[in-house]
Amino acid sequence: MKKSIYVQLVLIFIGVFIISNIVSSIFISLSMEQNLKAQVESQLVHTVEKIKEVYENEKISIEDLEKLFHDIYINIKFIDDVERYDLNEEMKSKLEEEKILVFNGYGHKKFSFSLPVVIAKAGGHYIVAKPKLKDIGFNARSFIMTTNIVSIAIGSIIFLFVGKMIVKPIRRLTKATEKVAAGDFNISLESHRKDEIDTLISSFNTMAKKLKSIEILRSDFISNISHEFKTPLTSIQGYTKLLKDCNEVDKNEYIDIIIEETKRLSMLATNILMLNKIEGENVSIYMEQFSMDEQIRKAILLLENKWSDKDIQLEIDLESVEYKGNQNLMYQVWINLIDNAIKFSPNGENIEIKLYKKHGKIIFSIMDNGTGISKEDQDRVFEKFYKADKSRNTEGNGLGLSIVKRILDIHQGEILLDNSLKKGTKIIVKL
Repeated sequence: MKKSIYVQLVLIFIGVFIISNIVSSIFISLSMEQNLKAQVESQLVHTVEKIKEVYENEKISIEDLEKLFHDIYINIKFIDDVERYDLNEEMKSKLEEEKILVFNGYGHKKFSFSLPVVIAKAGGHYIVAKPKLKDIGFNARSFIMTTNIVSIAIGSIIFLFVGKMIVKPIRRLTKATEKVAAGDFNISLESHRKDEIDTLISSFNTMAKKLKSIEILRSDFISNISHEFKTPLTSIQGYTKLLKDCNEVDKNEYIDIIIEETKRLSMLATNILMLNKIEGENVSIYMEQFSMDEQIRKAILLLENKWSDKDIQLEIDLESVEYKGNQNLMYQVWINLIDNAIKFSPNGENIEIKLYKKHGKIIFSIMDNGTGISKEDQDRVFEKFYKADKSRNTEGNGLGLSIVKRILDIHQGEILLDNSLKKGTKIIVKL
């Protein structure tokens, strides 16, 4: 059975309160009893001294003296012998010397100690003084326990209301969490507190906001990826049907188109897997020293068919640069950036590629003479599936720069767009 945190708080409070009160009661009772004993003893001695002095000097009768103290908390008696008190020889000798004798011999049912008895010899009699605590109804422990019981009752009632105030935001948070679990991310809790619960609510609001953003990205991702797969698949399906009834020339053309579309699908799947690994941080980030300029040259050679087919001239200026990072991931950066520049450059244009060091930074830049990227698109080109040129649906899938951005984030680098150009695009990487 699940217990409410409110009930647990109340029970814990009452338990701690009762235990603390019992301990404090015992301590206070012992302390008060010892003080009470000392005070009573002092008062008895003082009273006996006065009675003895009055009896011996004023010649007041015993009956009158006993009546005089009848209504106060001290019981005064004149007796002829002290045999009933079982005194030892030393105590008897002290009385015969007319000294005041004090001893513990008067038990009281409401106390754990024996109350003092004071005896003094006066003439042929003995004056015996005892406290009459029973008659005045004095009971220190009962008083303390009663006070504690009342305190526990009042404290418990107050805590019932205080506990509700503490638990109320937690219950609100529980209901909100249930809504989030059901898929409702349009929720935000208000809090005017300045404590740990406020921090918890603030963290919950941040989580809900991020989950909402992730849900939007997920929906967009599914929509975009569906579109990206649907386009080449539709093309493949259409040309496959045409292959049933066509001449040899058209057949070869259709087959080439189908091959290109399957390559496009393969590249899309590869990029999605790459992005998923990087974003999920499942890829092994092994850092090692390598020659960055040599790595860029290899990327350029790998793409030679593409830039030579478009008769593009490359202006390459690479300084010798050593860098510590993940070779495989950084190689993917250069492949994607150079491939993008080739893809969006007109035939016969130039592409400028540079690598150098400046102010302790490694700078890589690549500039093409293509159509460029508008200011409206520049802030979004690193988003997944975003294409700046909507008219060129067959060129790329909008994942290349997203992959580059994530890899550079892992290497604590940055990628920038130079928007000062009137024509073309210049991308700068800083490491």
